[in-house]
Amino acid sequence: MLKGRVTLNTNSSRKTALVVSIIFIIFALGFYWLSKDNNVLSTESNSEIHSEAIAQVEKELPILVTIKKLSPMTYQNFEHLMSQYDPANEDLRRQLLDQVVSQSMKLVVERMPYASDETVINFTAKVNDNIKSLLEQDPSGKMCYDALFPQLRDSADIIPPQKSQDVLLKQVSAINALLISSEAGKEHAPLSPEKYQQMMGALRAELTAKYGNDVSMLVDVNAGKKSPATVCQISISLYDSALSIPDTQTKAALLRSWFSPAKK
Repeated sequence: MLKGRVTLNTNSSRKTALVVSIIFIIFALGFYWLSKDNNVLSTESNSEIHSEAIAQVEKELPILVTIKKLSPMTYQNFEHLMSQYDPANEDLRRQLLDQVVSQSMKLVVERMPYASDETVINFTAKVNDNIKSLLEQDPSGKMCYDALFPQLRDSADIIPPQKSQDVLLKQVSAINALLISSEAGKEHAPLSPEKYQQMMGALRAELTAKYGNDVSMLVDVNAGKKSPATVCQISISLYDSALSIPDTQTKAALLRSWFSPAKK
C-alpha cells in the first residue's frame, strides 16, 4: 500500500519539485537579469573612484567586501554607485541596496552547495520575512509579487520601499553569512532522489489542501499577476512548511536543492 501511494504521488511530486525549482531559479536569476538593465537614478561612472566613499559603503555593507573577494567582476558592477555614495542621498542608497541584493543572488545560487546548514536556513528565513513584510505593507500583493518575480516588474519599481529596508538589510546580512560560510569549500551531500520526492510530496499535499488549484498560479504567470496576494501567500506557506522541518540537516539539504541549478 505504501509503495502504491508513493507511485501515485510521483508525478505530482515531480510537478511540485518543478514549481519550486522554477520559483527559486526565477527569483535568483530574475534579480540578476534585472540588475543588468538597472539605470534608475544612476549616473555615468567617474574615471576616478573615490576611495573614501567606497570605504564608507563597505563599512555599512560588509557583504561588498565578501563579494569583492569571491567575484571581483560582480563587485565592479557596484563601483559607479559606491563612488558617488552619500549617506544623505536616500534614493542612491536604496538603489545600491537593490543592486547588492540583485547581484548577490546569482552568487547565492553558485555557492549554495558549499554553504553551512545554519546559514542556508537563516537565509531562507530572512527571504521569507522580507516577503511577509512586503505583503503586510501592500496587501494587494504587488510589492511582494514583484520581489518574487522581479523580471516581470516595471523598472520604475525596482527600488525597495523605504519601510522594507530594515528587513532587506537583514536578508543582505544573511546572504553575507552564507557566502562567507561557503568559503570553507566543503560541498554538502544532496538529498537522495527518493527522499527529495518524499519531502516534496508532503509539501505538495499541504499546499493543495490549503489552496487547492490556486497552487498552479506559481507557474501560471497570467493567472498569478491577477492574484498576486494569493501567489505571495502560497509562497510564504511553502517557506513556512519547509522551515518547520525539525531535522536541521535534512531541512538545509532540501532548501539547498531548491536553489541548485541542477535539474531534479
